[in-house]
Amino acid sequence: MRRGSPGAAPRIAGGMGRTPTLTVARVAVAGSLVFLVAAWVAMPWVGGDTPFVLDGSNALLTCLSNHDYKACGFTGRLNFWGMMTPIGYWPLLQHIPDVISIELGANSHPARTRILALLSIVGFVGAVALAWVVLTRVRQRAWFWGFLFIALSSPLVTYARTTVGEVLASGLLVGLVAATALQATPWLIGLAAFGASITKETSYPFVIALGLLGLVLARRRTGRPIRAHVLSGLAGTALAFALASLLNIVRFGSIWNTNYLDSHFRTPGIGRTLEYVAALLVSPSGGIFVFWLSACALIGAACLLPFLSRPESRLDVRPALLLLAICLALLVGLASWWTPFGWTSYGPRLSLPWILPLVLISLVAYGEALAPLAARLLAPTWRLLAIFIVVFALTLPHIGEMWRPNSTAGFFGQVQGYQSPWNGGVAQWHSAQHRLLWLEKPQPLYALHGLRTTGGAFTALAVALGLFGSLVLFRIGLAEERTVRTAREFARSEEQVAKRRTAQAAH
Repeated sequence: MRRGSPGAAPRIAGGMGRTPTLTVARVAVAGSLVFLVAAWVAMPWVGGDTPFVLDGSNALLTCLSNHDYKACGFTGRLNFWGMMTPIGYWPLLQHIPDVISIELGANSHPARTRILALLSIVGFVGAVALAWVVLTRVRQRAWFWGFLFIALSSPLVTYARTTVGEVLASGLLVGLVAATALQATPWLIGLAAFGASITKETSYPFVIALGLLGLVLARRRTGRPIRAHVLSGLAGTALAFALASLLNIVRFGSIWNTNYLDSHFRTPGIGRTLEYVAALLVSPSGGIFVFWLSACALIGAACLLPFLSRPESRLDVRPALLLLAICLALLVGLASWWTPFGWTSYGPRLSLPWILPLVLISLVAYGEALAPLAARLLAPTWRLLAIFIVVFALTLPHIGEMWRPNSTAGFFGQVQGYQSPWNGGVAQWHSAQHRLLWLEKPQPLYALHGLRTTGGAFTALAVALGLFGSLVLFRIGLAEERTVRTAREFARSEEQVAKRRTAQAAH
């Protein structure tokens, strides 16, 4: 059949004309990632409550060596730092590697903080690598570049060099989604569920929901039973709960985290809780839509698309309903906490671990349906450039915070004289937090100061190259996948026509 005739198969795009563009974009993305990892390794930052976590590990080992296995050092009252025991109230996530480090001989704080900072880098790189494997296996490789674009535009760029556990937690949760979505062997799913469950003591229902959704989507694709995988995942979650309960018995004398249950750690009233729900979404100093717009747009599109699709191509709404339920439960749960953003830290720190796993499971569930919309959105060059400019502008504060993390101290200094709820009173704390969320100079503007450094300028350039290269590769990949799908559909239709002709000739 001649090229250009009505029945000719469509020609696959991505030939010689695109080879230089692909090469340049891939080099830009690779260079960006290498630069970022090198910067993270070179300048670890001790952040958040890490010193207390390290002291808590030491206190735990002292209790165990003294055979004091119940309520060791427990006072029942909050001290100035909000703790009822020297062991503290933090989850297992960082205690496990920290205790292992101590037992292997890393006794000094600098050595142990170095290990925790390296684990943050492993969490980010591991999440990106797992996304590549998952999206390749589910035949949505083009979406990997979209995933990378989202990851590079996130506050994780700042947190990946720190000792706080949010980036490691994000990597473990992405590992859960990857293991279940690919229907890995049951023991691996149990291990992934265990890792995801030690991230927070409130994570268990979310781990179960994400794991079940991943397995159901995998069964839909493979047709293989998932009962053994479900049981293994539940076993891993149960093991994490049992280990956390044993830790709580040692530090509180109860399987429950008594520190978390203290009334000072709760947001008072429905009105204030609803305010924090809104702030977690759109506050200029803590809203996830401000700090990570690209991820919110993707998750929002995945949740809405099934309800807006045409009747002839109706999508299954059940994954979207579960995604919406997870997002709502996370918002309400965090809004009920006395400091829903993890302050004093940069941005919505406590929300960050959940975003990349939600992005990945959204793509597994609806990536194929979202691809045509994304391709149309990026087709005009002006829209591609507009998206890049907006997202890069919102990413600049993350880069600034990476190089001058003390700059945002000025944000918290705008409200003077307030203390934690157990020291200065519940009302004054939440009143001060209200002012910081809505009325004072936004936190990202303070973070921009870091761009004035030489390192900040070079990092901005590297991230810009990574973002733009990812976006270009994403657009090319979507176009090529669309051409391949069209060619396959054409081949199937030709095969059906040939079969009908053969059947007619036989008659």
